Amino acid sequence: MFDQLKPKIVIVGAGSSSFGPITLYDLFKNVLHGGGSLVLIDTNPEALERMEGVAGRMCDYFGIDVSIERAHEVNETTVNADTVLVAAEEDRIERWRVDWEILPRFGIRHTLGENRGPAGLSHTLRTVPLVLDVCRKLEHYAPHAVVLVMTNPEDRIAYAVRTYTDMQCFGFCDGLWDFKNNYVQPLLGVRGEDLYVEAAGINHAVWIQHISNAVTGEDLYERLVGEARRQGWQPLGLHLYDTFGLWPHENDEHYGEYFPYACDFLDCKGYDFDGHLDMDRQWKAAIDGLNADPAGMDDFVNAAASATWKVFGDAPPSLTIKGLFQRGPVIVPNANVPNGGSIDGLPDDMIIEVPAIASRSGLHGIRWGALPGPVLAILMREGQIQKLAAEAAAEGSRRKALSALLLDPHISSPAMAAEVLDAFLDAHSDYIPDYLWRGLREGKSEVPVPPVNKEEIV
Repeated sequence: MFDQLKPKIVIVGAGSSSFGPITLYDLFKNVLHGGGSLVLIDTNPEALERMEGVAGRMCDYFGIDVSIERAHEVNETTVNADTVLVAAEEDRIERWRVDWEILPRFGIRHTLGENRGPAGLSHTLRTVPLVLDVCRKLEHYAPHAVVLVMTNPEDRIAYAVRTYTDMQCFGFCDGLWDFKNNYVQPLLGVRGEDLYVEAAGINHAVWIQHISNAVTGEDLYERLVGEARRQGWQPLGLHLYDTFGLWPHENDEHYGEYFPYACDFLDCKGYDFDGHLDMDRQWKAAIDGLNADPAGMDDFVNAAASATWKVFGDAPPSLTIKGLFQRGPVIVPNANVPNGGSIDGLPDDMIIEVPAIASRSGLHGIRWGALPGPVLAILMREGQIQKLAAEAAAEGSRRKALSALLLDPHISSPAMAAEVLDAFLDAHSDYIPDYLWRGLREGKSEVPVPPVNKEEIV
């Protein structure tokens, strides 16, 4: 049973040089400040040792009593865990770069090529099996733990975990904070923490119903649209607002993944892969320096605090954890949860993103109601792709993988779908379990096309 003062938290994928320090800072400051247990899990021994060292130094710095263990996989160290944060992925940036380079071979224009579109399927095929393996082990060792998935595509992974295991699983995303703090704040001059946003949809395409200044009560929707027109801000978002009546978040690049015409509105340069790797190297160097000489602890903690605020802002993982186990109920501004009737017209098991209530009974999306018909149609399509992509990854089903691609507006023919799928499978064969990879490759030389029934032609 959860000890409100001394919880047990597990981080899977803890060896990340950029993710690790900010997550540790958040947990130590907001959840583990009264003591508890922390289990760090990563398959990379060197990275794991590095992060264990910095975790211990941070505990000493804050003067808290936290038992720290490490492991290379989910095992008996996770027994009685309360919360498990999963941020595990193999060679994320370079695999993503490979997907990005495959897209132009098929004439596919894309904003990011990460979580939606054909590359989103490729990403799903790599990450769903990995996280499912983690959660199947958790079923044995920590069946009552709550799993917060931070690995992308998080909605598809959460759907797979909830479908193929008995673990209570939700998705965590910092997209709303990114939208408020890093995009709207410089546009409107209102601090990110002072912006109140209500939005509903699917991860990275969450449609804003209301945006206001939480301090003054001023409705900001009209002002946001007006400034966007005046400054040429987020032109795809403005187009979607003019067309469908609502503005989505997080930004043009993220929700642009859903729309094959997004690159008509913005310069699709893709992600800054080298910049991300350079940031990782900088964090690694800072951690190594700290572990060698703790005299720089003040500077390191200040850097971690600043980065934590920039990435997580006013809704870090600790907010959900506190609501679930310590202080609940807590309003979580955006959470990836099963629909369960929240948005009218969508399947109950579809993972949507809405404001949610975190309490001892779990994480529950608020009752939202209706969305405009065209927006609902987009979400229904993406909900079916979510389901098919997740099931294809879990079952090694070529039929479901092709079905997901043929629902995708970036794909123009059955032949193209098969060729794109095989290109991804060839490129990532070492990152998909063999038994799943073989299933996904079955019948690759033939694309079944249903025969035309001439009697039905008028």
